[in-house]
Amino acid sequence: MSELVSIIVPVYKVEQYLSRCVDSILQQSYSNLEIILVDDGSPDSCGMICDEYQKKDSRVQVIHKSNGGLSDARNYGIEAAQGKYLAFVDSDDWLDFDMIDILYRVLTSQDADIAECSYRNLYADCVKEETSCSGEIICGNNLFALEGMLDWKYFKPNAWNKLYKREVIGDIRYPKGKIHEDEYTTYKYFYNAKKLAYVDISKYNYDRRRTDSITGDKFREANLDACWAFKERVLFFEENHLNSLEEKMNNAYCWQVLHCAYRYYKEQIAGRRVDELVSMAKQDIPYLKKHKVDPWYITEFEMLQHGVDYYGNKRQARENS
Repeated sequence: MSELVSIIVPVYKVEQYLSRCVDSILQQSYSNLEIILVDDGSPDSCGMICDEYQKKDSRVQVIHKSNGGLSDARNYGIEAAQGKYLAFVDSDDWLDFDMIDILYRVLTSQDADIAECSYRNLYADCVKEETSCSGEIICGNNLFALEGMLDWKYFKPNAWNKLYKREVIGDIRYPKGKIHEDEYTTYKYFYNAKKLAYVDISKYNYDRRRTDSITGDKFREANLDACWAFKERVLFFEENHLNSLEEKMNNAYCWQVLHCAYRYYKEQIAGRRVDELVSMAKQDIPYLKKHKVDPWYITEFEMLQHGVDYYGNKRQARENS
């Protein structure tokens, strides 16, 4: 008999997308589901829509709570979940009808702790597959998956295209008040897993057409959370003596910091968090010089310590020369 899968859906200001999302879960070919809709204090009609679904289908459980953000809503769902396996779905996205069934069969047949599929990106003018969708199944241990994540190959940091054994989640929770919350969290789930399986088939539909979402075009001060998430990952690899991953992560961290700094320069954004970013970069220079970091990044960090505008002007001058 199939095991219970708990699907956690944070809900906030998505009244025009919510039915598409929930219907796609209810119509899954894998039917032994617990669907937890976490109404995160949504000011629109989302709460009522959730309640209507609970009346229609006994598999739906609704949690109403005051607004705490996506991470907080996911955490509420994790605490409430009764399933042996957990999955996350963002409420403006939707699933192909057989996604959970495929992930469950891959996970159990491969004796894995986490199973992951590919996804498709939906833009206003096109749909782009994230991968070639070869159908290949790729398995490996936690270090293999972590390296693949750093290379943006096979395993990705996204929370939502995966099926997790409950044990790998354990007491790890999403950071309340942060965006890019999966960058803080998924790698820890990977580390807790003995074996992970990836199937190269697109089964998750990632809607990137909302301009008010964190993946929209507008760059906000909160987007800097990704820099601190990357820094935490560097420290995690260092503390767990994962030297090769630490070295690779150092370069990824540097790229993220410089990318954000240049975006802030281009869009003339300033604030406390921007100043904190510059301060962190300055403090990192001695550490980076002791590690196998691309020398170009060290040079860029040395420019950034003079401020975002100074760095941006220097970079702009190089691009125009």
